[in-house]
Amino acid sequence: MAQPPFPCFAWRSETPVDAKKLLKAFLELRPNSQWVMVGDGCIQSDLQVWTAWVCASRRWIRKNSLARSLDAEFLRYLSGTHHVSEAFKRAGVRNDDLAGCVLFLPEATATDEAQIDCQAAEYDFEEVKNQAISMFSQLQLEADTKGFVLSKTGAIRLGMKFDFEHEVLTESALLGHILSSEFTS
Repeated sequence: MAQPPFPCFAWRSETPVDAKKLLKAFLELRPNSQWVMVGDGCIQSDLQVWTAWVCASRRWIRKNSLARSLDAEFLRYLSGTHHVSEAFKRAGVRNDDLAGCVLFLPEATATDEAQIDCQAAEYDFEEVKNQAISMFSQLQLEADTKGFVLSKTGAIRLGMKFDFEHEVLTESALLGHILSSEFTS
């Protein structure tokens, strides 16, 4: 089933950020744990983000997630790792980042009794967008309208390995990286 665009909002900073200070302010400001901030280059496609969200949400619904919160479980999948602490290192904002994204993780509802699949509960995209823009303003960040771009630099940041210099990054490889979080440590 086709998904709408993921509620993901890019930001940029005129000066390199102090990661600890920015994340502390973001965590105090965000309305709830459905909001997550990631570092530069980590979000590369709508399908990548929806895949990480579905994997994390299914585990969350089934109550067998490895992380204690949905946002951390989402980062774990996005980073392709079994370890929550490694996920924060990979996908989190880092000192000197000039850009990144804030994402709203929609609530999930099971689509069947066995909880094999899930779907996003309805939410107001414009309201979510306005909340993100308001947070950017309070965090002294600027909204950025850049679209998704496949980036080997961002993929490497997420923990992907490339065996050859001229190896091409594909969206399928990003999805495989997400799914590998079930098997790699």
